[in-house]
Parts: sequence; C-alpha cells; structure tokens
Amino acid sequence: MTIRLMRRIDYFLGIPLCFFLTIIQRFSGLFFFSRKESKIRKTALIIKLSEMGSIVLAYSFIKKIKEEYSAQNTFFLTFEGNRALFKIFGLIPDENIITIREGSSFLFIRDTLKAVDKIRKKNIDIVFDLELFCRFTAILSYLSAAPRRVGFYPYHTEGLYRGEFLTHKVQYNCRIHISKSYLSLWQAAREPLKNTPDLAEQILDNEISLPEISTAKETKSIWDKLKGLSPEINYKNRLLLLNPGEGKIPLREWPLENFIALARKLLEDEKNYIIVIGFQMISKKAQVLCKSVNNERCLDLSNKTTLTELFDLYGISTLLVTNDGGLAHLASLRPIKKFVFFGPESPHLYSPLGDSTQIIYSDLPCSPCFSAFNQRESACEDNKCLQIIKADDVYNLIKYYLGDLIFKDEQL
Repeated sequence: MTIRLMRRIDYFLGIPLCFFLTIIQRFSGLFFFSRKESKIRKTALIIKLSEMGSIVLAYSFIKKIKEEYSAQNTFFLTFEGNRALFKIFGLIPDENIITIREGSSFLFIRDTLKAVDKIRKKNIDIVFDLELFCRFTAILSYLSAAPRRVGFYPYHTEGLYRGEFLTHKVQYNCRIHISKSYLSLWQAAREPLKNTPDLAEQILDNEISLPEISTAKETKSIWDKLKGLSPEINYKNRLLLLNPGEGKIPLREWPLENFIALARKLLEDEKNYIIVIGFQMISKKAQVLCKSVNNERCLDLSNKTTLTELFDLYGISTLLVTNDGGLAHLASLRPIKKFVFFGPESPHLYSPLGDSTQIIYSDLPCSPCFSAFNQRESACEDNKCLQIIKADDVYNLIKYYLGDLIFKDEQL
C-alpha cells in the first residue's frame, strides 16, 4: 500500500473506529476490555510500525524497556521490513518481533488480525505506542487488552483525534529531538496514571545513546557483490555511497540531476568509486544515475543487498550522501561520514545521532512543512528548500572532508 492510501484509511476509517471503541471502553466494557493490572511488571509491547530511522532514534528508549522487563518479556510490533534491524541491535529476540506485511491490503489485514491474536495471548501488561498520532496504532494498543497504554496525546490540539484509549497521555513536544520524546513516554509510565502533560524530570543529552556494534563484521558477501560489478575494485579505493531516494515521499528528495552532477565531480578522482544504494523503487533512479554518469566506477548496488549486507557496506565505505530517511539513521550505527539533506522535515527533530553527520539544510522560512500535526502531508508540490542546494556546494563540503581525512592519514 502507498503512504497516501494508508493516510486515507487511517483518517476515514480510523476516526470512526476510534470513536466507536472509545464508547465501548467508557460505557459498556464489552468485547475488547482490558485486563486488570498485574502487581508485578511482566511483559511490555512497543509499537512502531513504519520508519526504520525512527526505530534507530528510539534505541535508548527500547534499551530502557528491555532493562526493566528483560529481553524475553519485551515485544515489538513493526512492519516486516524492519525485522532485520533488531538483529543488528541485539536487544530483543527475533521471536519477540511481531510483524505486519504491507505489500498488499490482503496481507496487511491478515497479518494485523494474526498480530492482535498473538499479542492478546502474551498477556501484555503495558503498551508503548511510539507512533505520533496514527489512529491505527492507537486501536492496536487498545485491542492488546493491556491495562496500561502509553502514548502521545494532543490534549487541546485540534485535528488529531484518535480516541481515549491511553492511560498515560504524553504531550508531544515538536521542539525537542524525537529521541527525547520517546524517553518521555518511559518517564510518564512510571506514574500510576498520567492525564496531564507535565513531566518532572529533564531528559539529558547523555541519556541518548546508540548501540556499540563491533566493526569486525563479516564483509565477504558485500565484497563479492562489489567485485561482481567491478573486478578491479579493492580496499584501496574510496567507496562513496549515494542514495538518491526511493520515491515514497518525493518532496523529501534532493533532485536526481543534482546527484548526477555530484557523482560526476566525485569521479574526477580515480581513487573514488560511486556506489548507488537503496531498496525497492530506487532501482529506476539508480539506473538513470549510472547511465547518465557513464563511468565504470559508478556501480548500481540498489535493491541487490540485504539490510545486513548494507550495514556491512557502511563499515567499509568512506561516506554516504543521502536524503533524510532510514538509511541515514542506519549509517549512524557505523563510523561512516554522512551528508544528509533536510528540506520539508526538521533536522532539529530527526537528525541522525552521533558526531559524524553533516546536515545540509537550506532553512527556508516555509521549512519544515512536514509535521506530526499534518501527518507529514504538505500542500507544497515544488521542494525549493532542496532544489536551491547546489551540487557544487555539496561537492565542496565532501572535498573538504576528504582532504581533512587524507591529512590525518598522512600524519599517522
């Protein structure tokens, strides 16, 4: 299903369903009633369906839940495409990852019903809904029958109705990084009930972390794929990764012609190899990019890697140039330099964690136009906020970084 279709379903079906279930909860207590709360904390469920990048940003929160409830008693509901990410994290066992496929409406509905059935059999004590104002996940949190349900709540904000299912209502703060907003859910959950927006404790920067993952990963598979595209490539070359976008949210993507111009300039150095990466719909863009560049050192690896292989590729590459999205956040788990474009989304809320990120943001007065309050659906059809970022300017940033890198290597 497309993002637009999912938004429409969430709006036109989600609102009446949320209202209907709220009436059931308040007045009849029939059907999907909640169990009584256990005196001993036993099991927790975290719901975050979409956006691999947001799951990476929620790592500190997930770690706290796992420490409180143990890995065996922590469950996570997400889309099937995100499953491999949890193997990289190593926090939650694979059998505790409950997934829903989004390839078709039939699979989506069937997997949703199976997921609800599985969750109810787990006797979940507390649910954390990490989606901002998605009605579908609010309904799932209620159908879980958990006695405690924690999530973001609009309070007096208009237009974001999604029922009255939460026992712990956390006001979404659009002025702090989302990783801290996730931790605020845990802070609220420590109270018996939460029906007011106030939180007593500050969330400090040092509470936000990323997993410590060894760089000694198995990279043979990814090297074999690279050599299959170019037998001459070796570890002495610089691998420069480009991700021109997958077309899911076109407004968030730097123009393809700019990626092409940047690739041509980077390939002027014979030591550089351009590797185009991504999944699914990026293949067409990758083909156009490589054909336009017309250089044997521009390789199309899009839709040819697993998430684990892509993660390994990050470990042997010099830098990544990408639009804001999940691949940028996945790269934050590796010591690879990231050049990340932001336009309709705010880097103040969603910038990748870590010190090796160069944010490229025009900061126009109309930007950002995506927010939780409009379901990230803008009326803009012409992303000037990204178009005005020139390929030469990005090239100069990269050239400066590579020059500094070479200087440090010479000093060693």
